[in-house]
Amino acid sequence: MKLLIITQKVDENDQLLGFFIDWIRLFSEKFERIIIICLEKGVFELPENVEVISLGKDSGAGKLKILFNFYSLIFARRNDYDAVFAHMNPVWVVLGGPYWRLRGEKVFFWYTHKAVTLKLRLAEKFANTIFTASKESFRLLSPKIIITGHGIDTRLFQPGENLKVKNEKLKILSVGRIAPVKNYETLINAANILKNRGENFSVTMVGEAPLEQDKQYEKKLKLLIADFQLQEYFNFIGKVNHKDLAGYYQSHDIFIHLSKTGSLDKTILEAMACGMKVLSSNDASRGFLPSELIFDQDNSAELADKIRSVIKKYPDPTLREYVIQNHNLDKLLNRISVIINGS
Repeated sequence: MKLLIITQKVDENDQLLGFFIDWIRLFSEKFERIIIICLEKGVFELPENVEVISLGKDSGAGKLKILFNFYSLIFARRNDYDAVFAHMNPVWVVLGGPYWRLRGEKVFFWYTHKAVTLKLRLAEKFANTIFTASKESFRLLSPKIIITGHGIDTRLFQPGENLKVKNEKLKILSVGRIAPVKNYETLINAANILKNRGENFSVTMVGEAPLEQDKQYEKKLKLLIADFQLQEYFNFIGKVNHKDLAGYYQSHDIFIHLSKTGSLDKTILEAMACGMKVLSSNDASRGFLPSELIFDQDNSAELADKIRSVIKKYPDPTLREYVIQNHNLDKLLNRISVIINGS
């Protein structure tokens, strides 16, 4: 079978979307030929049966030009694919859905976010099958939904005890884009409590602020850090290539997950796969983490208490095993490929 994949970006150096390169490589083993249409492309090395075509955002194309390119491509290459796999963005399912339905081509849609928009409701109508990581990750009722778990490369994200320096300060880590939905104020307030208690620690923030409102949010966070005189405790790393993230998980002690997205985030699973101690306030985490690793959203005092409590315990190897069994990349892509090929 020949597969058309539509995604936002193909770039192995992208922190948020670099993981998709591994998806493409595994897909290439399951399908005769793959054409990828993306908004923008960067650095990648892919098998010969994979062709990547940009819609032009990386070269400055406007929305109308991108839309024209999209329709031109799905029509001009109509004999080069038998099915469509759309990754995350429902707008492409909405725009291409009527054409693909007329041609009898099945549309498979991957989506993981709590937001339920008009575009998502329309995309659900045109998709034949919807893949999502957890029940919290797709919040429309639909018989088309298949819950698959996330795809974590547990060979890349694995424990690396040799990277940790013993008998030094507690090293706290957060990974993700800098945005209000990530709720970093709670971590900063908890850090202030720990400082006032005399704890020896540092906080590493990995991630960039992609949008202008996110950059303003980052400035507010740094002002709050300055108000508490916590500058020496916090280190903002910025963007990190996806393939380099494992080193951060492996060299830190505890991962703090504060996202208010409501859906299951890959970052906490990556941390668990690396053998880290984790704490989370995310709704989806309550389904698989024990209560001692969960804290209430916006409750900085509880977070500070749980950091002190958890760090005295040994890492729990069952957390990595949970990722291997339920969110393994090879298992995920094999399951999706079997469903698409059998359609």
